[in-house]
Amino acid sequence: MPSTPLSRERILAEGTCRSYDAREDNPYGYLPSIVPGVVFSLLFGFSMAWHAYEAYRTRTPWLWVYAVGALGEVIGWIARAVATGCSYSVPLFQMQLASLIISPNFITAGIYIVLSRLLPLVGTNKSPIRPRTYLYIFIAVDIISLAIQAAGGGKAAIGFSKGTDTSTGTNIMVAGIIFQLVSIIIFELLFCLVVFKSLPQIMASRPLSMLWGATTISVAAIMVRSVYRTIELLQGWRGYLITRERYFVALDGTMILVALLVYNVLNPGELLRKADKDKVLDATPERNHEK
Repeated sequence: MPSTPLSRERILAEGTCRSYDAREDNPYGYLPSIVPGVVFSLLFGFSMAWHAYEAYRTRTPWLWVYAVGALGEVIGWIARAVATGCSYSVPLFQMQLASLIISPNFITAGIYIVLSRLLPLVGTNKSPIRPRTYLYIFIAVDIISLAIQAAGGGKAAIGFSKGTDTSTGTNIMVAGIIFQLVSIIIFELLFCLVVFKSLPQIMASRPLSMLWGATTISVAAIMVRSVYRTIELLQGWRGYLITRERYFVALDGTMILVALLVYNVLNPGELLRKADKDKVLDATPERNHEK
């Protein structure tokens, strides 16, 4: 005689590390696969170690933001790997939710720093905003976005654990992600403007052209992830996207991994230093005068 599906309240009240039963609801809507959890934990761990080593080796403190972002991804994917055997564990669900929502903010912070460091090399007159202003505005936006997403994620997770309405927390999370997405789009437009005005200089400098390519790839990956997350959460906790792991693996995990690895291969701190020494740059009016 088949057993009757259990209520969410009873499932959450019982032992959490037990075999998955498709008839019983869990926080994910599916059984998290062990393979993506392990593979992404290892890959993000590799990226984290590489970024940390480069930050230490080159004495470039701001590169640590990429290592911190990768660390958050490691924590989130380890939680998902463990959840293969404990898919009814609300603490594990909350851990992966918070880590994987928040971590990309550190990567975007690094991207904003790249532009603020690039401008003095190509000429601050190429941008409508001064380098420090870029940094202050977009880092502030990043922090606000981080706070909104964290608050929303926490509220939604608590709501789920208590079996109460999660819509308020979800809406707050969506607002934070949309806020971040809009800021990234504005940043990308400003970045494109700087590149357009500085194209001859960038093309004449191999380090700058490589940095331009790496930043374009990283920003595009972050944007794809943000669009996916926005649509996913707008559909709700039992929507089509959020209950199918393959989309999460492809459009969240893979995109963030690309955004990090491209800066592993093409170290922005190193490229900026090399570009600063590149004599073919026509960086400022002062250099033009010297020539």
